[in-house]
Amino acid sequence: MRLSLWAWLFWSLPIYLLLEVGPFLIIGWGLKKTVAELVGPYLAFAIPFAIIMPLVWWLRVSEEQGTSSKRLARGWTLSTATFFIAVIAAAFYSGVELRFMDPMDALGGFVVSVLLSVPSLYFMYRRTLRVISTRAAGETGQ
Repeated sequence: MRLSLWAWLFWSLPIYLLLEVGPFLIIGWGLKKTVAELVGPYLAFAIPFAIIMPLVWWLRVSEEQGTSSKRLARGWTLSTATFFIAVIAAAFYSGVELRFMDPMDALGGFVVSVLLSVPSLYFMYRRTLRVISTRAAGETGQ
């Protein structure tokens, strides 16, 4: 039995947020930052999880419904790319917020990071398609 999206988020998001507290407490202690200074970066790193979890749930449901391998591979590739872009954005935002980076340097770095990672989508799509096709062939007994 598959949980509904909301039930899944209700259980998984608090667990993720609790796991995220530890590293931020260590960062706060090591950098002598207050809780108020860490709230923005903490929430910024929570957003990628909130993005990827509904996408993963939707892709799993689509796979159970018999969606084609190509469409699933595209979905996984775009979902992963969205997740990584959100993580990169959170890292650069946190760097600016914690005063490790100049805002203009961070913006330029973000743009370069995204542009350099785009070509990897082709290879990620090919690899994902191969894995999904192999798994589908194994399930049908071919």
